[in-house]
Amino acid sequence: MPTTAWRGGIDLNPLDVQDTDAMAWLTNLVWPEQEDRRLRLEAAITIARHDPPHLERGNILTDLRKHVDVAAQFQSLLMELVEKGVCRWVSNEGKKVLPEITATGPSVPVDRPTFVLALDGQALAWTHGHGASLTWL
Repeated sequence: MPTTAWRGGIDLNPLDVQDTDAMAWLTNLVWPEQEDRRLRLEAAITIARHDPPHLERGNILTDLRKHVDVAAQFQSLLMELVEKGVCRWVSNEGKKVLPEITATGPSVPVDRPTFVLALDGQALAWTHGHGASLTWL
């Protein structure tokens, strides 16, 4: 498995992975018949407790632009580091989040909700947002 160097997010009410009650509440939001999602969430909570993501309280509608600017700088820096052979970049984002990467694969049908899994800026697969499916390109 690749090492994740940084994770972050914006949320109106970010949950603390160290808060047992908050994690129990989050786990209870998974639909009862989706046991595979519950198990994935529990595994993700365990991982996040060992290496918590950087979360900021904020409103995505008003605070996202500054983070997108940082993300664009991040994308440029990552591609520069990949080209130098310093690291590898695994991304899995919505089809419109990194359009330059989405464009390296076949055209995604407009009505297909999908994420694009990529390695080093090259699309490899279309995926489901919760990991329920993967279609190699």
